[in-house]
Amino acid sequence: MKNILLICLFNLILIPLFGQEREVTFTDDFVKLNEGKVTIEINEVQELTHILMAISNVGLKDSNMINHKSEYYKDVVNHFSPYRNHRAVDIIDSMLNESIIYFILISSNANGFTFDGNKLIQTNIYTFPAKGVGSIEISEDPILKYRKELEDFAILSSYRSFYDNKKPYYDQVKMDYEKYGEIDKQKKWLEQKFDYKINSYRVLTSPLLGGINATTSFKDNNFKEMLLYLPIIKHNNELTKELNIAMNSRVIFTEIDHNYVGPLSNKYKDKIDSIFNNREFWVDSSNKSTKHYGIPIKVFDEYMTWGLFILYASEHFTENDGSINYIIDHINSKMMIKGFPKAKAFNKELLRLYKQNSNNKIEKIYNNILEWSSHQR
Repeated sequence: MKNILLICLFNLILIPLFGQEREVTFTDDFVKLNEGKVTIEINEVQELTHILMAISNVGLKDSNMINHKSEYYKDVVNHFSPYRNHRAVDIIDSMLNESIIYFILISSNANGFTFDGNKLIQTNIYTFPAKGVGSIEISEDPILKYRKELEDFAILSSYRSFYDNKKPYYDQVKMDYEKYGEIDKQKKWLEQKFDYKINSYRVLTSPLLGGINATTSFKDNNFKEMLLYLPIIKHNNELTKELNIAMNSRVIFTEIDHNYVGPLSNKYKDKIDSIFNNREFWVDSSNKSTKHYGIPIKVFDEYMTWGLFILYASEHFTENDGSINYIIDHINSKMMIKGFPKAKAFNKELLRLYKQNSNNKIEKIYNNILEWSSHQR
């Protein structure tokens, strides 16, 4: 069993997602093609499932699950609404009504398929990679189970033509990621700071993604790949270009670094458990989202993954125009909203410890930040 971290931004929850033992097969050709790469993709089969979810009754009502604020969304609704009575839409709507978790179960498993003409075929790279989230488990890949219905919807709605016509826009989405995401820089910094290598990063995005983000990693054939399910880049005209980069980097970074912080925290689990077991001090239990951080190590990891971005930002963004202070205030504010009341003090101490020797690995400050945490009352 392995973990996928699912972040639902509309209520900010972190949940494990499990896959089967043999989720992937990385051939030698796949390894050679992807070694050291950061790729951005709007996957054709995944986008089909996003569109089906967008025109479902649930998707039309839920602007947190589906991003309603774009011309692309309007184009999707205009083009595909005439087919809303199709059985494929009914199936998707039924699953989403059962649980919002099916959003990730459907779209993640779509990653294991590709189109061959009008047929959906398995890539044989990813095999049923998403079996469940929390208490929601499925025994059969929904894409495989409802393949005929999905194929029929794609044919009747001329989905593949729609997707092809949108490729110039999709290319712009990818270019925005390269310009404002700076994932290569994040990868380089994280691998300098942790004794942990991930061979390739793969971002699977969509203009329809709203508040649900997820990340996981797979390992096979001595090759480790990280998948990131993320929304498209956002632009805020009130911010400088640097701060736009910083804010978009934050969204990406605080997904990526779970894959680095998690394995390191496991080495210190007993100490973390003894300190962060004082739950009422570290989380605001009246905040409903904190129930999803039910064990001490999850609480600590959430503090650490967000605080880590401040350390990264301190080396990659300027101080003279107030950017760093803006970033720190942003992180602290977000953490407070999430129900982590000690974020400001924790992040201040984390940054102080880091600046003592910023050339050190992050593990060098684990004992110190845990020792500091143990004395907080």
